[in-house]
Amino acid sequence: VKRVAASCVWVASKLEESPRKARQVLIVFHRMECRRENLPIEHLDTNSKKYAMLKMDLNRTERHLLKEMGFICHVEHPHKFISNYLRTLEAPELRQEAWNLANDSLRTILCVRFKSEVVACGVVYAAARRFHVSLPEDPPWWKAFDAEKSGIDEVCRVLAHLYTLPKAQYIHVSK
Repeated sequence: VKRVAASCVWVASKLEESPRKARQVLIVFHRMECRRENLPIEHLDTNSKKYAMLKMDLNRTERHLLKEMGFICHVEHPHKFISNYLRTLEAPELRQEAWNLANDSLRTILCVRFKSEVVACGVVYAAARRFHVSLPEDPPWWKAFDAEKSGIDEVCRVLAHLYTLPKAQYIHVSK
């Protein structure tokens, strides 16, 4: 689990605007492991055999992750559509709420199930309902943004379910 977590963070950092070196990821995860195991926090020597093994493991796990994902790593975020949609709908007061909902949607699998345009429409619709802002129905506003009402409803349902879940708790995993 620790190896996969470190590799996921490393791959994710490469895909976004803030790439990290393997050394940085390994040092952080080493410190986290020391804290979790109540060990004294020791510096991970980048010239040590332990570091070389961790780096080799990180590379191997990264290759396995990429292979399992079919080397498809691009996910379009719904955030880039939100501002344009709200400007078109003349509802700038919904921007922050829709943005927050889009952030929360990343805790679900919505970005894999639906196109980003649909998720963006879903969070705009959910924000409008939360603030009692009416959106144009004739013609349906979502048609202009290449979305279906059923997809928007599903996005809203998944987000509503997310907010009913209890707060995440750390579960200690023994060795």
